[in-house]
Amino acid sequence: MAKKIAKKKGRFSGKIKNAIERKAARRSNFGYLKLPKGISLFKEEEGKVKLDIIPYIVSSNNHPDKESGAERGEQWFCLPFKIHRNIGSDNDKVVCPTTFGKKCPICEYRAKLLRSGNAKKEETDALRPSNRVLYNVIPIDHKKLDAVPHLWDVSEYAFQDLLDNEINENEQYEDFADIEIGNILQIRFTEEKVGKNAFCKANRIDFLERDEQYDESILKKVADLDKTLIVLSYEELEQKFLEMESSEYDDDDDDDIIDEDDDDDIVSKKK
Repeated sequence: MAKKIAKKKGRFSGKIKNAIERKAARRSNFGYLKLPKGISLFKEEEGKVKLDIIPYIVSSNNHPDKESGAERGEQWFCLPFKIHRNIGSDNDKVVCPTTFGKKCPICEYRAKLLRSGNAKKEETDALRPSNRVLYNVIPIDHKKLDAVPHLWDVSEYAFQDLLDNEINENEQYEDFADIEIGNILQIRFTEEKVGKNAFCKANRIDFLERDEQYDESILKKVADLDKTLIVLSYEELEQKFLEMESSEYDDDDDDDIIDEDDDDDIVSKKK
């Protein structure tokens, strides 16, 4: 009986399949977000919109709101997180690991610049993380979107700050996200401009009664927010950060370029 000769591995063995898998992963990802199958993004637009914010079952032991009640196995309505912008040769947005109490090479570098006492403000501002929030939302009576769960990624400045103020003034609406006794949020967005950038910001929230409430089956249809963020390791983030040329921060022409999620810069520019 002839011996079976093992096939020799070529130079592409394993690499082509890896490339295919990586390409498929990129198609399902939006920057730092990994969208669950069947769930689309919701994007705020100028005008009024009605949304049901639906909680999810926390799957992380290290949720940023853990001290407020977002413990593993419990329902919670959002996931606050931080990002850095314009990182690496492709000017990517990346999740800041300090969101989850981990070390961040970008924040460490910024702290070092601040300690030096001679860093340019635009340089340290460019490295400052911005606050964002993830929600599961269901659009209500929307002309373009079906009344199914969507993932909403929005700056804290553009929505959550106003929501916090409303809840502080009207505690009876604190259960707005409860699936059994919650409210529809009717949100009015207006366009704001800072420098060359235009973005939509919530300037009014009305809490409306729902025609129908939800049962627990809805929790199986929404995204596990704890699994939607792509968080690079310290080493991966450091490598991406080191792709940047220091000259990128020395261009005075960048002073008026503000991203819609750059909360602190927007506030400071308005003052």
